[in-house]
Amino acid sequence: MEIAKGIYAVGGLNNKTAVFFNKTTDPVHSTFKAKITDSLIAGKWLPWGDNNLYPQEFANKLKKTGVAVGGLEVLTAAHFGTGFRLYQGTETEEAIIFRERLVESFPDIAAFYYRTKFDIVLTEIITDYETFRVSFPEYLLSPNGNEIISVRRIKAADCRFEAPDNSGIINNIGVNTDWENYEDKNTTVIPCFGANIPIEEIKAFCKEKGIRKFTIPVIDTLLVEKSYPSVGWHASFKNGWVDVVLSIPAFKKAMFEQQLNIKYLIHISDEYFSHVYGQDWNLFTPEERQEKRTQLVDLIHENLQGNQAGGKSIISPFFIDRISGKEIKGIQIDEVPQAQSNGDFLLDSSAANYEILTAMGVDPCLITGGAFGGKTLSGSGSDKREAWTILCAKLPIKQIRTLQIFENIKIWNGWDLTVFGKFPNINLTTLDKNKNGQETVVN
Repeated sequence: MEIAKGIYAVGGLNNKTAVFFNKTTDPVHSTFKAKITDSLIAGKWLPWGDNNLYPQEFANKLKKTGVAVGGLEVLTAAHFGTGFRLYQGTETEEAIIFRERLVESFPDIAAFYYRTKFDIVLTEIITDYETFRVSFPEYLLSPNGNEIISVRRIKAADCRFEAPDNSGIINNIGVNTDWENYEDKNTTVIPCFGANIPIEEIKAFCKEKGIRKFTIPVIDTLLVEKSYPSVGWHASFKNGWVDVVLSIPAFKKAMFEQQLNIKYLIHISDEYFSHVYGQDWNLFTPEERQEKRTQLVDLIHENLQGNQAGGKSIISPFFIDRISGKEIKGIQIDEVPQAQSNGDFLLDSSAANYEILTAMGVDPCLITGGAFGGKTLSGSGSDKREAWTILCAKLPIKQIRTLQIFENIKIWNGWDLTVFGKFPNINLTTLDKNKNGQETVVN
C-alpha cells in the first residue's frame, strides 16, 4: 500500500518498517542482499565481526596502544575544530558572501542548540565516527511528529543492523549494551533510514506509522563490505603492527623483573682479613669468619649507594702472594653493566608506531616533538604547521557527513535554508603574519 509518494508500507499494522522504491535510494544499504544464515544474532541482527564483538574487542586493544590513542585524539580534535558554528550565505551580483552568525540570531535554532547541548552531542558522534566510521544519532520527535525536538548519540558499539528484508534494505537497528550475553528483552529496536532518503519522505512515513524516534546512520561509503565499514586505519590492528607495539613493553617489563639487577660485584681476598685481624683470624670459627665478611660487604654497600656516596673513596690494601710474588688486591669492586639500557627493540617500536600513524593519516610531529625510539625527527614549528594544514584540508569529505545531522533537523523543522553549520578550524601561522600565531579557517 502506498502511504506517501515513493513510500510503501510492508507487513502488518504493527510493522514499523519501510521500503523505498523512489529514485533516491539508500547507497549504503540497498546495494546488497544478505543471506539469512545461522551467523545472524538471534536470527535477525547482522554480527559486527566474526563473533559480533568487534567494536568491544577493538576498543579494549586501542586503549592499550598509546600512539593510536594520541592519533585518534588528533583526528577527533581536527574534525570538531573550534566547535559547531552557524554561517549564512547572501547572494549578490558579484558573488555569494558567507558570514558567521550568532546562534541567538535564530530563536528556534538557539532553543534547540542549548536544550540539546548540541556541541557535546556532536563531539560524541564525531568520536564514534572517527573510531568506527559509523555513528548513530537518534532523532526524537514531538508528539505530532512535526518537529525534531532533540537529538542524542547512541553508542556505536552498542548498535547492530537488522538483517535486510527481501528487497535488500535494512529497516532497523538493535541497541544492546551486552551483545556478548544477548537477550532479546534487553534489545531496543529503532527504525533506521538511509542518508540519501529525502527528509520530507521520512517525515511523512513517521507521521503515518506513529514513529517518534529513529536514526539516520552517519556512515562511510562501503566498498566491498556489506554492512559495517572497514576502517582504513584499523589495518595496523589487523596486520600485526599494533601487536609489535604492545609486545615490546611487556617484553621489557619481563626483562626488568627477571634479570639479575646487580650494580656492583665485590671481590674480597682472605688476605685482607688476615691483615686486619692478624693471628685472631685463624682462631675464628667458620661462622665468625662469615659474619666478618658480611659486615664488611654491608659496610661497603652502605658507602656506595645513594647521594651520600658521591665523591667518597675506599682504601684497599695490596698484598704480595707468598708463593707467586704477585700483588693481590685486598678489595676489588667491579661495576656490572646494565643490559636494559641498551635500547633493544626501540627501532622496531618506532617503525610500528610510524605504521599506525601513517594508516591514521596523522603526521608523527603532531603528537611528538621527535621520532619514536630516540632518533631525532623533524618536529619544528613549520613541520607541525604544515602537517596540521594538510590534515585539515582532508576534513570536508568527513565533516559533510556529520554536519548532515544539522541539515536533517533544519529541513524537518523548517528553519532558514540559507543557514548552515560548519566546523571552523585554527590554522597555525607565523607571528609576522598574525600576532597571536593563528587564524580561523573555514573549509
